[in-house]
This record gives sequence, C-alpha cells and structure tokens, in this order.
Amino acid sequence: MLIREILKEVAVQSSWISNLIYNRPNKILTWKLNNGRVYSVEMITRTQFDKWKAAPSKGKFFHQYIKGRHKVTRIR
Repeated sequence: MLIREILKEVAVQSSWISNLIYNRPNKILTWKLNNGRVYSVEMITRTQFDKWKAAPSKGKFFHQYIKGRHKVTRIR
C-alpha cells in the first residue's frame, strides 16, 4: 500500500488550524494548530474527515461534531 493511501494530509484555510492529516487504516486524524500545537482524535471516519476539511469553519466543525464525542489527545 502506498503511503499516500494511508496518510492524507491537507493544508486548510483556517484562523485556527493549519493542516489535517488522516490515517485511514487507524481512523486517527491529527491536526496542527497555527500556534504549533498538535492534536489527534480517534475513530474518525473518512466521511468525517472529508466533511471537516470542507467545512467553512474548521473550529465550529470541531466543537459541533468532534469535541465531547471522540477522544482528543494533545501530542505537542
């Protein structure tokens, strides 16, 4: 399997998030904030990833659909 099939990284336009990285086999989404902090969230489906990256407000999407529903871990 090619690495691009496993990890999908996209830069996003957001005042809060600089990029999203999706590990499809493990259903883990990692994102980097514009301040350099990095977080991951478990059990994210490909559909959720696609919706998050397409959302007009990445922060609003996070607070509405991710926070409190999935395990979020600060990596750095």
